[in-house]
Amino acid sequence: MQLAYELIAAIFPIFAAILVGAALKRYLIKAADVWAGIDRLTYYLLLPSLLIVEIYRADFSSGNAGTAVGVTLAATLGLSAALLLLRPLITRDTPLFTSIFQGSVRYNSYVLLAVADALYGAEGLALAIIFVAVMVIATNMLGVVVLSAFSGGKSNLKRIMGGIVKNPIILAAGAGAILNVSNIHVPLPIENTAALFKTAALPLSLLSVGAGLRFIMDKKALGAIALATSIKLAVLPVITGVCLYLAGVDGMVLAMGVLYAGMPCAGNAYILARQLNGDAEAIASIITLETLLSAFSVAVIAGVLSIN
Repeated sequence: MQLAYELIAAIFPIFAAILVGAALKRYLIKAADVWAGIDRLTYYLLLPSLLIVEIYRADFSSGNAGTAVGVTLAATLGLSAALLLLRPLITRDTPLFTSIFQGSVRYNSYVLLAVADALYGAEGLALAIIFVAVMVIATNMLGVVVLSAFSGGKSNLKRIMGGIVKNPIILAAGAGAILNVSNIHVPLPIENTAALFKTAALPLSLLSVGAGLRFIMDKKALGAIALATSIKLAVLPVITGVCLYLAGVDGMVLAMGVLYAGMPCAGNAYILARQLNGDAEAIASIITLETLLSAFSVAVIAGVLSIN
């Protein structure tokens, strides 16, 4: 009972902040420009500050994070291959298939970082950042390739791929890693300034996640929405957990891999679907449902991992 209470106490504020963001967008701060500004502030300044500071300060001399990330990536690629092979059985509606695919393999890095920080503190946050740095490239690439192949959305492909390479999250993770391994001493005033910015990253990003939810279900695609949600919140975490266990990964590192796999789909999957002619309404519904249900699935995953 005490364990359940502690898990709820850790996870509740994350999803409460998401719901507050949704309520603010609906009732108080309705202007889209305001939320667009918050998104840019978080994406280009606050979250990069968080990544640089935490990676710079982290101790990566021990543990098997590299193995865990590699196995997690392999599990994601394996699931992706299975979805592609089973596409004729899943649906013949190719734009809808791209939404099922994105909803099954994409993840929300903001929620992952917040969950890692809440459950495992600074050490867990630093570990989650390693997953983010690698998987944000892989899952974005997968989404772009599948959308381009099945929806014919190639007109913006070069620009989108360039945007992935220039992603501030990737650049910040790289900068933090260089500072960490090179033993470069960052002057304390500069480090403290970046640390000040990073404190606002997670609260604002969670509010932004909530503001981006669209509470209109695409009724013509209910089966696809349920399938993608089931795969993302249940099937992929189980597959990833088994693979990590068989690879000899345990403890917090295993937990982080499973939690990563169980994160809801990223909000920018909707933007990608619009840019590359996917089924934007279906992926919007998938994102909303996964985000809401992940409040429960993440608690279950954390509980099972804590017991074991």
